[in-house]
Amino acid sequence: MTDLDKASGWAGVASVLLTNVATVGATVASPSFEWTGNALSDLGQPGTPVATPVTTLLFDGGLVLGGLVGLGFAYTLWTAGENVVERLAVLPFAVALVGMAGVGVFPSSQPLHAPAAVTLYLASMVAMAVYAVGNAVASALRRGVVTLGLVCAHVGVWWWWASGGSVARGGLAIPEIVGAFLFSAWVLWTAHWHLAGERAPDGAGVVASA
Repeated sequence: MTDLDKASGWAGVASVLLTNVATVGATVASPSFEWTGNALSDLGQPGTPVATPVTTLLFDGGLVLGGLVGLGFAYTLWTAGENVVERLAVLPFAVALVGMAGVGVFPSSQPLHAPAAVTLYLASMVAMAVYAVGNAVASALRRGVVTLGLVCAHVGVWWWWASGGSVARGGLAIPEIVGAFLFSAWVLWTAHWHLAGERAPDGAGVVASA
């Protein structure tokens, strides 16, 4: 495994840690954030009751930094892809990371905030679904099925949320964090596969059908 391979794999891990630690940290640092009453983006919008300079730095900065770092993982997805379908997943993955950074760059009061958030969630689901199909083509059927299960769970969470009223109602943070964790779980799982699993370039990984 080359240094570039390692750096790319660890970029995926670092992106997940940066964004999730920063987001959860912002909820803890907020004086009045409530999961059932707020959207996560409230933490990054100066002037909202739940936002402070600390929460805006953590939330907005974490998303921007995590999005930029996470783009490095696209190298692994491309070079280690075993077929054209797996490699196709690189495009929606990169779009999702750009959307993630966009959520941090454009706070919730900005016109581009909502498009960036929608881009993040939709593109992440597309990336996972396309990669899952590519996994199946590459005979990693179990991995593909599990990944599609994560996508279905993500879609299901938003379906449940949308069926209960206005999507933008209080408590939006709940489906937002669930979606973020599902995408994060897939990135960590895939990074491990390429760093220490069957897809490790140096052949040191544990051989497994998944």
